[in-house]
Amino acid sequence: MRHSIEFKKSAVKKYLSRGNRSVNEVLQEIGIASPTIYQWRDQFANVSGMTKSTKPQTRSASEKLKALMEFDALPDEKRGEYLRKNGLHEEHLAEWRQQIEEAFTPKKRSLQERQELAVEKNKVKQLEKEIRRKDKALAEVSALLVLKKKADLIWGTTEEDE
Repeated sequence: MRHSIEFKKSAVKKYLSRGNRSVNEVLQEIGIASPTIYQWRDQFANVSGMTKSTKPQTRSASEKLKALMEFDALPDEKRGEYLRKNGLHEEHLAEWRQQIEEAFTPKKRSLQERQELAVEKNKVKQLEKEIRRKDKALAEVSALLVLKKKADLIWGTTEEDE
C-alpha cells in the first residue's frame, strides 16, 4: 500500500505528539506497522518543525521556552489537556522555569574570587599611577629639551657645552 507524503507527515506528527499514549496505540489508530513509522520519522522528523525529541528531558531550550509560553497563555481549564497532549507534567514546567531563572540570575562570587579581583584592581591602579608619573616626567623632559633648543638658538652654543 502506497501512502501520500501528506499522510506520512501527519502520521509522524501524530506519533511525535502522542503524549502519554503508547506507540502501539498510535500505530493501530493510523493503521501501519512499527518499522514503517520509524522509517517515516527518520525521513520527515526535521521537516516543518517536527522534532524527534518527545521526552521532556531531551527537548531543546527553545522547545522548553515555547512550551512554557504556550502553557502560561492557556486558561486553567485547558492546561491539563495541553500537558497530556505534549507528554508533560507540571513538574517539568517548574523545573524549566527554575533553569531559566538560574540562567538569568547573576552568580555570586566566592571569597577567593573577590580577593583575586581586589588584587587585580590594586595592580591596575598602581600601573595607572605609574603611567601618569612617567607621562609627567616625559612631558617635563620634552619641555626642557625645547627650552634648551630655544636657548641654543638665541645665545648659541659655547665650546664648553660641546
